[in-house]
Amino acid sequence: MPSPSEDAQLGAVPAASIAQLAVLYDRFANALDPFAPERDQAEMLFEQETARLYDSLPAPRPDPGNFKRAIILRCRRHLRASDKPSSL
Repeated sequence: MPSPSEDAQLGAVPAASIAQLAVLYDRFANALDPFAPERDQAEMLFEQETARLYDSLPAPRPDPGNFKRAIILRCRRHLRASDKPSSL
């Protein structure tokens, strides 16, 4: 569990960035074909953007693993919140 100071830094990640990362996360985490090139590209872009966001944090930075887990958790929450049930 991140410390309160880590939570504050993770909260500084813009919601728009989370929305964009959530799209990439969904493409690779829920891909029907685990060997599709699109899946690999989405994962690579997700990793690059997560690293860029981490590098932009002011010191002292949270643990990189905690930061990535928090980003993934926020992406999952965003995807759940934006999931619209079908109106069949």
